[in-house]
Amino acid sequence: MFSLYHLSASFNPLSKSYLGFQPSSFLAKEKSPFKEFTSVGLKYLSSISIINLSKAAFKSFPVTGIPILVYILPFYASNYNLGLALVGLIFFAGRIIDVFTDPIMGALVDRYPSRFGKHKHWIFLSLPVLCLSAYFLFFPQDEFISGWYLFIALFTLYSGFTLANIAQLSWASFIAPEYDERTKLLTLREIIAIIATLIVISIPAVIEIYEGSFLLKINAVGIFALIGIPLTIFLGLFFLDDKRTSSNYDNPLKSFKRFFKNKTLNRLVLASVLLAFAQSLTGGLFVIFMDSILELGDYASRAIFVNFTFAVIGIFFWRHIGLKYTKHYAASLCLLYAGILFLLQFFVVLFIADASETVKAGVLFFVLAVYGISFSGAAPLIISMIADVSDAEQAESDINKSGAMFAYYTTLTKVGFTFAVAFPYIFLESVIGFDITLGSDNTEYTKNTLLYMYHFIPVICFFLASYLLSKHNISREVHSAIKENIS
Repeated sequence: MFSLYHLSASFNPLSKSYLGFQPSSFLAKEKSPFKEFTSVGLKYLSSISIINLSKAAFKSFPVTGIPILVYILPFYASNYNLGLALVGLIFFAGRIIDVFTDPIMGALVDRYPSRFGKHKHWIFLSLPVLCLSAYFLFFPQDEFISGWYLFIALFTLYSGFTLANIAQLSWASFIAPEYDERTKLLTLREIIAIIATLIVISIPAVIEIYEGSFLLKINAVGIFALIGIPLTIFLGLFFLDDKRTSSNYDNPLKSFKRFFKNKTLNRLVLASVLLAFAQSLTGGLFVIFMDSILELGDYASRAIFVNFTFAVIGIFFWRHIGLKYTKHYAASLCLLYAGILFLLQFFVVLFIADASETVKAGVLFFVLAVYGISFSGAAPLIISMIADVSDAEQAESDINKSGAMFAYYTTLTKVGFTFAVAFPYIFLESVIGFDITLGSDNTEYTKNTLLYMYHFIPVICFFLASYLLSKHNISREVHSAIKENIS
């Protein structure tokens, strides 16, 4: 059985090769970090300045995340009679095509800086693409609605996001070059993303209380998107410095081939793929699960709000653990915790199945609050670790390939994200016979299949990702040696 208390591999940090190292031994068991849980959030919240918030803001607008999975896909499937299978296929096609834009974007970021720096101009160019696609997606033009309409809107939105995302992930390597600085910056990025998401979902949550329509929820999120996207991007671009770095460039196919042989990088990427698969599957099925299994469809937005509120607490906690110990220890423990909690949630759902609506809602809110503590912890730590691997790559090749490396990471992660949404939609409707318009009136067989899929697939993903992260081998000391080598 693997141990999550092994912090890093013991090897010579002055060695030239960092990337293909296979750990031969581990450090001793560490004491439990949980005793400091209660004070962590306030301690770090008080240290964040307005300027730092603005630096993270442009990286964080969540229009391509929860709003798409929770609202847009189920809405188009049910309200326009497209069905789960067709929506799943459309989502799959749009995202698979979008996958090919990542290496192209990574190459462009690495090769073509501007007088404003290496990254800013790419972020700015994403603005009109994101705004235009968000308008058509959140304000459906009824006379044009079809499968092609949804495909074009989704593909355009994700292409705009790719344009910004690759540039900003690469940028993080330059903004925060040190081991712990990256942990602080990238967890700050996640904090702002969660706060933005809380604002987004608070609007449909209020509408939900007053029994507003599903379309009204979609429109309200769209208004926020059209205001929030330009605001957050301009805040980030205004306050954040960008340097015109060396235009050293390596062919993206050549870089990807090299990355494919990098065991350290691929453990992180695979863990991220598993995490994306788990979170995307639960996000894509959440409204359907709430409506069909628990018969709490009218509580969905409020449940998400509770989950993300406690995610804010969680990210401060896991950041603290990453700073006190190591990133991979914190991320591995976070995902182990998530897997255990999600497994327990399955049994809780069975236990409350016949309870009153009020009892079910109360218990579910409590479960989602506890799970929320782990929800946001691992992703920023993984991204920070990939930036460390990028430094190791530069130490060996003398070429900064951060754009290409993050393109490699996002390309594979998108595959996991795409399959996690498309597969259950297609499987539930085409194979099992689940009908989204029937809700709880579906057969017991189809509802049980949904219940098992919603819980057990993420549990397996969380545990496997936790194990992979426990094997990471770039510690704080190793990274310091890598930076000295680059210097």
